[in-house]
Amino acid sequence: MRDRHGVERLRARLLETLRTSGAASIARRGRTRLLALKARVSAPDGAARRLRDRTRLAWAARGPRRGGAAALDSLTTASAHLTPPPQTASTISIVLLAGEADRDSAPAALTLPHVVEVIAVLRDAGRTAPASATTVLHVRPGESLAAAAARAASGARGERVCFWLVSNEPLGADVPGRLAHALDTAPDAAAATAQLVHPIRPRSRATPHDGRVRQLGVHPGVEHAAPILVSGGAGEAVRLSSEPLRVSGASAACLIVDRVAYADAGGLPDYADLDVSAFELCRRLRARGRTVLVVPDAVVLDHRAVPTESRLTHPVAASAPAWIRLIDDAGAALMREAEPRADGTLRIAITVAAPNRKIASRWGDWHLAEAFAGALRDRGHAVRLQTADAADDPAGRACDVHCVVRGLARVQRTRGQRHVVWIISHPEAIEDEELDAADLVLVASDRFAAELQTRTRTPVESFLQATDPARFRPRPLDPEHRHDVTVVAKSRDQYRTAVADAIAVGIRPSIYGSGWDRLVDPALIVSDYIDNTELASIYSSAGVVLNDHWASMRDWGFVSNRIFDALACGAPVISDELPEIATLFGNAVPTFADSLQLRRLVDEALSDPDAARARARRGMDIVLAHHTFGHRAAEFLDALTRHGLDHSP
Repeated sequence: MRDRHGVERLRARLLETLRTSGAASIARRGRTRLLALKARVSAPDGAARRLRDRTRLAWAARGPRRGGAAALDSLTTASAHLTPPPQTASTISIVLLAGEADRDSAPAALTLPHVVEVIAVLRDAGRTAPASATTVLHVRPGESLAAAAARAASGARGERVCFWLVSNEPLGADVPGRLAHALDTAPDAAAATAQLVHPIRPRSRATPHDGRVRQLGVHPGVEHAAPILVSGGAGEAVRLSSEPLRVSGASAACLIVDRVAYADAGGLPDYADLDVSAFELCRRLRARGRTVLVVPDAVVLDHRAVPTESRLTHPVAASAPAWIRLIDDAGAALMREAEPRADGTLRIAITVAAPNRKIASRWGDWHLAEAFAGALRDRGHAVRLQTADAADDPAGRACDVHCVVRGLARVQRTRGQRHVVWIISHPEAIEDEELDAADLVLVASDRFAAELQTRTRTPVESFLQATDPARFRPRPLDPEHRHDVTVVAKSRDQYRTAVADAIAVGIRPSIYGSGWDRLVDPALIVSDYIDNTELASIYSSAGVVLNDHWASMRDWGFVSNRIFDALACGAPVISDELPEIATLFGNAVPTFADSLQLRRLVDEALSDPDAARARARRGMDIVLAHHTFGHRAAEFLDALTRHGLDHSP
């Protein structure tokens, strides 16, 4: 709206100027400014952003262009006098990629004797194939250029297959021959690429790197804790050298591959983006023990457009669908290469059911996962804790292991990482398909773990809830939180068992939690929200902490995490009946089957608080000896090792 007001003010000023001056040049300048402002107002966000990025590139290019031009002239001269490499003994098939080219002419280097065939892969059916092409292959409807390139390469006759963009301009003679010679002389090398250099572009398409290196190969880097593809040597001065360098990969602009190694790696994968496909091909070659080289004295001017400033160093946008798909397939491997970790340590993503970080602190699952993450970090692992809305973020998908603290909704697995599901609630929501898709299923109930073992071939183990003794420990009595009977629980619009039974026999519990205002006397509600950091004080100050379980949790033997936390604070706990409670805690936690039994247990605890506290201390000793998140972290890591999940697929 402000911009539209600006248009009107500018129009008024221009009219006034025209009335006081007859200069036609002023009118022309004014009209140009007005049209530009109108375009900015009406342009969609994407178009405005592209205009901004192009403007930044052009402005940034104003400085170094002269130096770059001089350096490029010098390089062109030097390239012309390069010593020709020994004649390669290999035959070369050229796959000429014309779909994304800026120009239509084929480079002269394709007419060399050792090039046995040229297959022009055209994206547009109406495009005229370069004169040097002996075969023309059109991209089929719905087919990516990468898939078409792979189709062309599959029937190639040469011992080497060279992917080459029509927009390339070789400096010096026989660039494909130099690359093939590098493979001939390095037995472990399976692929090689040229040194790609930015040309000197017209001012409207200039970049600050014109005349400088565009790529000396590519490698994975890290941005915002996620893998990103980085151009090696981007922006550096061009230097010639006959000594090949090992690199992680190359783009598809200029890449020669040994045909046998190419087939062994499965060919050029289809990621719908040539550069992503070429890099993944190189990664697969290296995974088979082969190397990828860049040959600095094989120089190619890469005339492809540069759409944004970031693309000067990142040949593929971090948000590009093809790159996101590669992260899905191999994100953990990319992160380990980009940012290696000490042997035996992992990157672990933990996703909880809380919808977003803004409200995560109100979810018990979040605090449970915080404590679990802290215990894993104490053992040297890198842990990313995330809410449900971030479950698909590249940073999480690029971790070695993804542990889903299961809530109501399923979280899809990522192919390139280990997937662990930890079921702590809502057993009724678990489907067999989700179990089968996981690498490991952990269950906070022995009973439900035994049930799931009959439903899936995926390993299923018991993995109980626990407490964080750094947060939950005995605190001094706080008069503000001193109540005979304390309940800490959300109602979720249901009259929970412990509260209903207590009120039925005349017990008036002090309630901390939301959703109770329409169910109980408002005078019973101490607070509808309590910060997790205050819970230890609340538990420590309670005469008795009442606990109960949702019906599905009780039916399948899930012991509430509240019991672990309250006992760790030395608080007497009384819970609804669950056989697993006696198994875990003996008689440290009395249980009730009906309201009359609850009345008796509460009266006993309040009439003899010393005995109640002594019983609670026995429970605390059990919790600290067996049920802290330090114990769970050790058990989790042992399970990963036991099932061969302590490395990515």
